[in-house]
Amino acid sequence: MSRASGLSLVFMAVASLAHAAAPVPAKPQAAAAAAKAPVNAAKLVTVGPAITETVFALGAGGQVVGVDDTSLALEVARKSPKVGYQRALSSEAIVALGTSQLLASEEAGPPGVLEQLKTVGVDVVVLPNKHTVDATRERIRTLAQRLGKAEQGEALVKQLDADLRKAQERTAARKDAKPPRVLALYARGANVLMVAGAGTAAGELVTLSGGVNAIAGYAGHKPLTAEAVVEAAPDFILMPASSLEPVGGEEGLSRTPGLSQVRGWRLITVDDVHFMGLGPHLGKAVSRLQDGYAAPARGRK
Repeated sequence: MSRASGLSLVFMAVASLAHAAAPVPAKPQAAAAAAKAPVNAAKLVTVGPAITETVFALGAGGQVVGVDDTSLALEVARKSPKVGYQRALSSEAIVALGTSQLLASEEAGPPGVLEQLKTVGVDVVVLPNKHTVDATRERIRTLAQRLGKAEQGEALVKQLDADLRKAQERTAARKDAKPPRVLALYARGANVLMVAGAGTAAGELVTLSGGVNAIAGYAGHKPLTAEAVVEAAPDFILMPASSLEPVGGEEGLSRTPGLSQVRGWRLITVDDVHFMGLGPHLGKAVSRLQDGYAAPARGRK
């Protein structure tokens, strides 16, 4: 059976189920229960770690029926069914889950899949994924409104702002005048390290923590080169926790061309989701970086 015909059968099955579920006169008890049920109890598929983290933080995790591969970095989402990589979503998988609403970052695709989902009645909501604090606040509030959780959304924004104020106070109170230079890296497989430049979530995380992104000459992510590392002269290396094992841990990292030539740098790791996107718990990730800056240096064997 071809992919197109398989998809058509899934869509037809969904349509048949919807037709079969025609309204039936409700019993008084059932009507009373329905009146107390949440107004918005959509079956959600979330795409993008910042989107998924926000939905769970709002208390709507019970409505999530599927997530994309990048969202599996979140412990709360690891048992959720997968619907593919965020740029290569599976329309069959999304429809088969009975999805009524897809909440996705703007990287989601391909466009043809999103159009197919709209055609069969899935409410496709695509949100900007700018890596700024203002965009994070806006994302929280937008999702909160859509999920009927405006109060929880404002509480998350209030906590985020409080955490970031504490971070600013810690930066202002730091005795050393020179901000730490931070090189943000992640492993793409066992042999390729990528550097986070300007306009990335990791770069913004560094700035919010009072540090300086050691790579400022380009935007986005590019492969690491020995020359770039030596020129960057980082005081700290920032990595998502899952990237350590592919490079052989801190010892393996220290043997990487370029990093082996720069002495005295220290390693800080954060949860993968905080390296990839700015979610509602951004303030905690910033605090983790600042803890790393303040920690005493330790020698590598």
